[in-house]
Amino acid sequence: MTTAIFASAFAGSSEAPSKPAGLMRRILDAMIESRTRAAAIELRRHEAYIADLQRKQEHSPFFLMQDEALPFKV
Repeated sequence: MTTAIFASAFAGSSEAPSKPAGLMRRILDAMIESRTRAAAIELRRHEAYIADLQRKQEHSPFFLMQDEALPFKV
């Protein structure tokens, strides 16, 4: 005699995600992606700004005239 075994009986109850939950997940994913993209742009902008400041300070006559060793560039 052959017995039929259903895989779903072993897996427990598996429900499909509801449509509002799926919609919220997509909205949250889009928001996270947008914030990540904006943060990356802001980081690149900040790094360019810092690099520009360093170039200006290194060629500053005031910086080149300093006699004392400072812990930072003026």
